[in-house]
Amino acid sequence: MKQSLAMEKIRVNILSPGRFHVCDLARELHKNGFDVKFYSFVPTSRAMKFGLPKECSASLFYWMAPFLFLSKIVFRKSSFFSRLTTIVQDYLTGWLMRDCDVCIAMSGCFKYAPTRAKKRGAIFITERGSTHILTQKAILDEVMPKGKSVPDFNVKRELACYEAADYIAIGSDVVKKSMIDRCVPEEKLFLNTYGVDLSMFIPADYNVEKKYDVIYAGTWSKQKGSDLFSQVIQQLPDLKFAHVGTIGDVPIPKLPNFEHVDPVDQTELPRFYQASRTFLHTSRQDGFSMVLSQAMACNLPIVASYASGASNLKKMVDYPEYVQVYDSPTIEDLCAGIHKAIQQQKELTFHYGGTAVEKLSWEAYGKRYADFLLKITG
Repeated sequence: MKQSLAMEKIRVNILSPGRFHVCDLARELHKNGFDVKFYSFVPTSRAMKFGLPKECSASLFYWMAPFLFLSKIVFRKSSFFSRLTTIVQDYLTGWLMRDCDVCIAMSGCFKYAPTRAKKRGAIFITERGSTHILTQKAILDEVMPKGKSVPDFNVKRELACYEAADYIAIGSDVVKKSMIDRCVPEEKLFLNTYGVDLSMFIPADYNVEKKYDVIYAGTWSKQKGSDLFSQVIQQLPDLKFAHVGTIGDVPIPKLPNFEHVDPVDQTELPRFYQASRTFLHTSRQDGFSMVLSQAMACNLPIVASYASGASNLKKMVDYPEYVQVYDSPTIEDLCAGIHKAIQQQKELTFHYGGTAVEKLSWEAYGKRYADFLLKITG
């Protein structure tokens, strides 16, 4: 009873440019008794589709609509309007949001608003999904054209957030290592692996015929190692590959054994997983990709790079041999891993995740976050 009363007094503002995982966080903290407001440009009606109560949504959509129109439709190739949108939302949120006890904000996207909240007595937690911004930039500078990896605008804002934040919430060991390597104090880091909707992502019946041998969901880009994926497709012409998601800076291969599907609503994703034998994730830097949890929940064996965060998943599942992780995978590594995973899937008659399935639920993620907030607020 005392804990419930204490949580009712804790006001939590969550700041995000879109839905991301923090919309799920807002929903779960509300379930745990916190007084939550989710500030974003997501319309309240859409946020409610993901289970966020109406009273928890503080949508800035109508304020931000002109800037979103300019940056995403009229001048979508202009970095100026993209940066302007980020700055406007940051200041607008800072001016409009209520006072709070804890301010959780997506790193780089919000600098002014959470700093203002901190000056008014709030604890500032910045959410960083990927590796440390300087590590991310160093990795991408090696594979992308000069000036095309991480803009200085992003670097400066990220570093400012790391410095100003009381805590940095991260999702995997690979992010933790990159932060410590860049001299971020370990005691400043809160590691909490992201969740998955277990009511939505479920395994297919074991006797269902598979349409695809290998699938990947997410942006098709250099960051995600999609150029490596393309090489794997060419090396394994007898297998059927699929990609679901946005096309980024890597051309989609025009090959008979590959199918691309434009982005679908999250509710549609499970049927693609259920039609596949294994999940391939070749990211060069990701932190922890939530599609890994989705694939595991659907009982797909996984072949992934260490940078994807798959090593955290491997440590959590009851049968870790179904998650193959390569530090710096070669094409030969990936091809061998795929053949092994496909054979594993054909013989799979149980859920290899075991107890990890419950640990990776959004409910479990929210409970871990709630316990952390109670600890740091006293």
